[in-house]
Amino acid sequence: MSDDILRQLAVKAGVASHWTDQTGAERAVSPDSLRAILLALGLPADSDAGLRNSLSLMESGVNAAATSRFTTARVGQKVGLPLAAPGGTAVEVTLEGGAHRIVTSEEGYDGALTLPAFDEPGYHTVRTSDGDFTVATAPVRCITFADLNGGATGYGLAAQIYSLRTGDDGGIGNFAGVAELGRKAAARGADALAISPVHALYGAAPDHFSPYSPSTRLFYNPLHADPTAVLPNDLLQDVIARAGLGDEMARLSSLRQVDWLAATPLRQSLLRGLFDALREPGFAAEPVRADFERALAEASPLLKSHAIFEVLHAAQLRRNPGAWHWRDWDATYRAPDSPEVAAFAAEHDDEVAHQIFLQWLTGRSYGEAQRACREAGMKVGLIADLAIGMDGSGSHAWSRQHEVLGGLSIGAPPDYYAAEGQSWGLTTFSPRGLAASGFAPFIETLRASLRYVGGIRIDHVMGMSRLWLVPEGASALDGAYVTFPSETLFRLVALESWRHKAIVIGEDLGTLPDGFRDYLREQGVAGLRVLRFEKSEHGYVPPEHWDAGAAALTTTHDLVPTAGWWAGADLDPADLDPVDDGIDHQGIRAWDRGILWGAFQQADLVQGERPVPQDTAPVVDAAIRYIAKTPCTLKLLPIEDALGIETQPNVPGTTTEKPNWRHRLAGDAAALLDDPVVQRRLAHLGTPREDEA
Repeated sequence: MSDDILRQLAVKAGVASHWTDQTGAERAVSPDSLRAILLALGLPADSDAGLRNSLSLMESGVNAAATSRFTTARVGQKVGLPLAAPGGTAVEVTLEGGAHRIVTSEEGYDGALTLPAFDEPGYHTVRTSDGDFTVATAPVRCITFADLNGGATGYGLAAQIYSLRTGDDGGIGNFAGVAELGRKAAARGADALAISPVHALYGAAPDHFSPYSPSTRLFYNPLHADPTAVLPNDLLQDVIARAGLGDEMARLSSLRQVDWLAATPLRQSLLRGLFDALREPGFAAEPVRADFERALAEASPLLKSHAIFEVLHAAQLRRNPGAWHWRDWDATYRAPDSPEVAAFAAEHDDEVAHQIFLQWLTGRSYGEAQRACREAGMKVGLIADLAIGMDGSGSHAWSRQHEVLGGLSIGAPPDYYAAEGQSWGLTTFSPRGLAASGFAPFIETLRASLRYVGGIRIDHVMGMSRLWLVPEGASALDGAYVTFPSETLFRLVALESWRHKAIVIGEDLGTLPDGFRDYLREQGVAGLRVLRFEKSEHGYVPPEHWDAGAAALTTTHDLVPTAGWWAGADLDPADLDPVDDGIDHQGIRAWDRGILWGAFQQADLVQGERPVPQDTAPVVDAAIRYIAKTPCTLKLLPIEDALGIETQPNVPGTTTEKPNWRHRLAGDAAALLDDPVVQRRLAHLGTPREDEA
């Protein structure tokens, strides 16, 4: 079997056969890795016959648009469809809004049917003698914050939902805290509140709580539901009292960190009690019950599949704690459309209905939190966080097996921070599968994330152009870059941004291809400019030179807050002695403090000698004023820096070594911004609204 032919196939399939490491050296991807990745893409290459067949398939030029009857375009751009038709052919078009038009085709390349450009965005239908085609016509770019705010600058806060405290939260923050913080932030002049991902995790696995490792991105984590946003408060109190949950809820609420293993089952007991009470005969709030029953009756096949997965996953784990992955279940349950799965669902219909109730309750409370933010004056409101992928063991991968890349993990090649590279244990959509399905899975995912918000942050946005994919069981060094149809994906992002009137932010940190940030700017996607990363060999980038179209931040959830960095809270005591590893960590940090303080001085923000490491408040204030001085239209301030605290939400590359995704903020969400010190910091970013000042 020729490795040269194998590499030819890889290149045609969008799999890079070589890559450049952090030292600038070129490396070749191993033949074994190429075969594994090609197989996951539906192109077997493990034998001469398989290789020839796959190469023939790629060279045949099968048109995915012709198969899926779906294509994309931009407003003002001619539309070519994979049909033979001469210029002058009359074609019927139905716009998304329902209007009908008859258009005349133009002379096209190679005799293809070519239509004049659409003048408005939308999912438009072109009716031909060979059947209907959907043309997803995107605007030139996404909606931006400047569009929503008349070109003026503004700011928002960023917070982890679980960290927000409210009454009866039982130790896990929920949308009640989001709404409370949103109202107070709006009163202080904020136009946005960026929140941690709310994707569905695993109800049967409380220890699986990373918000970036979802079971599916199509549905939500019910632990964040706010019952009082939907149901009467007296019902909530009655359920708490009848189940005897009050004391344990109060204990868990008082902890400094989320005890997921204890708080999750307690929260689930409360939600189950609410479900049972809602369906009791004589339930008083009949409109609420009718709303749920309607949602239950109208549940989509996707929602039903997710609900069944949750019940089935729990049952399989009870039977065999090692059956975490659906591929380890009884064979009859591995296919979502099997008769055995249907029989299981019928036998457990009440539990399936309960899962649908959880999604209904979470969705309604999510929407109420957004309404609270907008009614308080925010131009954007909530900004959702879209994770880069999903767990291959989860709901999406089980219910839509043809859509995902089985046997591959998303990761990153080696860099100066991770010499062995990274493999995150997540999978994603197959680029060939997306094209064949008319990009329906991607569109569904965008809509699920945008449904209740005014903006979206796309994690690792470079993944829409290329992803580092690692074969299952292999080292991250054995991965390869796989190309994704970026232009099509960004067109769909722009179209959904336009339809939802929502801004789009792309997490574009780390190593990027040349020109990628310029490409994002053209798309109207705001990249991230983080103070600690905005450095060159000459020091920090002056604030006036920052990209106006990007979002400015002092720090992120993956970095230690500014106060913690200045204090050295992120330095492991084991690393403080240079004798141990030959690196003077304290000396390096002292040098870096001097460079940062010097940047503040050059920007005319501070005077005098730099503060000692324990004196963090002046540094936090200066960092906020530094990003405020940039031309960035939107500034996003993590709540940790607004409060001046040192605790880091997540330390990348660690799991149990650090208490990731567990830290809770001190004080109720409604009172976090009441401190005059905090209010002075926020005043650097925006003016309090008149009716709340």
